[in-house]
Amino acid sequence: MSKTLRFKCPKCGTVQDVSGNGPCWKCHVMISLPEDGVIWIRRMDDLIFSGGRFRRLTEVYLNGIFLNWLSNNEFIRIPVPYGHYNVLLKHPDRPMANYTGVGLEFDITPNNRVVYLKTEDTVGGSGTVILKSATAEEMPPV
Repeated sequence: MSKTLRFKCPKCGTVQDVSGNGPCWKCHVMISLPEDGVIWIRRMDDLIFSGGRFRRLTEVYLNGIFLNWLSNNEFIRIPVPYGHYNVLLKHPDRPMANYTGVGLEFDITPNNRVVYLKTEDTVGGSGTVILKSATAEEMPPV
């Protein structure tokens, strides 16, 4: 897997994986990645059979903003400025109004620049994905 970061274009809102500063592939505005901190999220390989089919995608929300989907055994790195963040993951077949989980909250500070998160398990038919703190050793190499 290449060394990319998932980022949402400030002009057109397109979510894309970028390797560094450069133009947006859709609207060509220059993207400047924040250099304060990074949130790593790893979805463990946890196929759950629910409703006659396997769930393969999970929606990623950062401070209530939908970023993109995360597949089984996939990881993303999200560059962020210093601040307070709330991350939650949910299955796309469940509306946000019926979401029963709790997002994981943390601060990105000069002393805590990188936050590692992983999915632990999926709760039955509720559409809830459990997020846990992780260590750098639990993240795949880039």
